[in-house]
Amino acid sequence: MNLLEDRLRFAGLLFMIAAKSGGNSDDISSERVFMSVRLVFLSALLLMLAACGRNPFEVTVSRCLAVAVVGDVGTLTRFDGSGQTTGDVEYTASIMDVESHCEEGSEVRSEVVFFIGAQAGPALSNQVVTVPYFVAVLKDNSQIISKKIFNVVLQFDETGYAYSRQVVGQRIPTIEQARRYNYELLLGFQLDAQDAVYNMERQ
Repeated sequence: MNLLEDRLRFAGLLFMIAAKSGGNSDDISSERVFMSVRLVFLSALLLMLAACGRNPFEVTVSRCLAVAVVGDVGTLTRFDGSGQTTGDVEYTASIMDVESHCEEGSEVRSEVVFFIGAQAGPALSNQVVTVPYFVAVLKDNSQIISKKIFNVVLQFDETGYAYSRQVVGQRIPTIEQARRYNYELLLGFQLDAQDAVYNMERQ
């Protein structure tokens, strides 16, 4: 492909040079050069397309859901009591390593795999905690058409870390519906008012 591309670029350069050449003294000669170079250019283009085995100008549009972690609710810090100092932290959890797999046919099915990880703080008293998170589907960047809340149980190991693999699925009933609207799947922690204020203030 590199050789063909080099030839194509060279033919294109000659094509532009020939197109710009002019003068009244040798119009017939210039026209012949122009036609010859154009033939070389088109031949090289066709040869490149045949060698590639596919059309390089073909655009494939995916109808799979876009997946994102909502920034302001992508982390969760829980405190012991009303204090919010470093010594009051029970744990800090994050959503990480998000992967999406999708199948398109008469319908669109998506499977999203991600991890919820947490690090224990100095105020953690229980090695097992329950962390709430949500999965929401947004249509056309404006309308939330579904939201589900899940609870994941995390057990901290001797190093103070906990991880849990999560898998969620989403289905768009018809490919026509997927083509008509843009869908996004959003992930985040289900925060209470105190959690939300803390996340906003630490930005």
